[in-house]
Amino acid sequence: MKKIVFIFALALSFAWNCHAQTWTYVQDSLATFCAAGQTNCTVGTGNILPTTAGTVWIMILSTNSNNPILSVTGGGGQGWTHCASCLIFDGSLSNGLLDMWYNIGGNAGSTNFVVTLNSAAVGQFGINFVELLPPPGSTASFDTGGTAFNNTCTTTCTAVGLGSLAGTDVILQAVGNNSPGSWNGFSSPYITLPLGEGISLNTTSGAAPTMASRAGRTGAVFSAIAFKSSLGSFSPPPLPMSILHYTDFNVGCNPSCTLNIPSTTAGSLLYIEAANITGLSSFITAVSGGGTWTAPTACRVSMVLAGNDTLSCAYNLSATGGTTQLTVTGNSSNDFFAVWEIASTSGPFSLDAIGSATNSASLNPSGVPLSLTGANDVIFQSAFVPGGTSSVSYATYPRIPGQGTMFFNNQAANAALLNTTNGNAPKWIDQQNQGTIVSGIAFRTGTATALAPPTGLTAVVN
Repeated sequence: MKKIVFIFALALSFAWNCHAQTWTYVQDSLATFCAAGQTNCTVGTGNILPTTAGTVWIMILSTNSNNPILSVTGGGGQGWTHCASCLIFDGSLSNGLLDMWYNIGGNAGSTNFVVTLNSAAVGQFGINFVELLPPPGSTASFDTGGTAFNNTCTTTCTAVGLGSLAGTDVILQAVGNNSPGSWNGFSSPYITLPLGEGISLNTTSGAAPTMASRAGRTGAVFSAIAFKSSLGSFSPPPLPMSILHYTDFNVGCNPSCTLNIPSTTAGSLLYIEAANITGLSSFITAVSGGGTWTAPTACRVSMVLAGNDTLSCAYNLSATGGTTQLTVTGNSSNDFFAVWEIASTSGPFSLDAIGSATNSASLNPSGVPLSLTGANDVIFQSAFVPGGTSSVSYATYPRIPGQGTMFFNNQAANAALLNTTNGNAPKWIDQQNQGTIVSGIAFRTGTATALAPPTGLTAVVN
């Protein structure tokens, strides 16, 4: 059975990376079962997604007093190692301790780890598990780590500068006593992950990013860690697609409602995801403003669980520039919307693939598999998870402060992955272990066809 898991994970890694050398983000999962007053915490099923072969694992601790991690166990690999240069404690801040441990090359399918502190956690016992995949055909190793703090910064705080890097690295920045205030809180080229970390993929620069803080927060501590690969320095693939704007709304549409959005750029892609809990036919039926809209039935899906739960979508392949208002038509008094604007330097947008599905009860329900034909796609995956979801694999956007990717808090989430050739279904976390509904849609630019993943990966059954 282990051989099946390994071969599947290897195929998955190639599918995500076959077109170019690149570091890949896999997951950032929150351990919700850890509690203040405890010394040990099991980070496991229902909190993290099963791991992939050959990846880098990072365990991040945040707590209120000077009681760092004593040990981490589980998962095999090279063994858990403390990043001593990543440990920081500022007693003047209410959540001023950050600590990191890492492991490389652990077992595929791992779901259980034990984190032990040197004394009981005070105030909170916050654990995040981050997983990163090195470029295909390479192995990862630790490069460097560091810390930074500023107990008076308010609107903008400066994170960790790591100086010279050994190659084309991946850098992860964690923050304590503060968090990014928006989906793009960390400055470019960093991506702001849904749970608040900043990540820079395929970077040769250790320059410190800045972070736009959440309103009302003062002071921050930062811990950063960088990993290199056996490829050394390499040129990552171009990234023609970028996010111009992300916004979310809770408004009544009975039968229509107005969404005020940032001014659009001509030719960009506009996408709306909607969720509703009041009626099994509460779908987007039309949108006006900013050009020609399509509200496809293929992304409509519903179920009866926490309520009459629905997902639906609409898109505009070429926005009119300067649009600031959209009118959405539906049939409900309480709708939640995620609205995206995507730009591309590689030509006009077209629909590539679309689908929806209903999942039976699962701790890790699947998203929608999509057969892609584009050389670079943007994929939106959505899930209605009553009670909430804390993570989804591979998708790096959006960061909704305090809610991860949930635009309908504790109910529905919408996540995006840009510049990809992989339409494999992601995994969501549902610690409630219940039925879910999911949808997925992909848009491409240009006319090129994605390279096929490698052949000859035959499963062996034991």
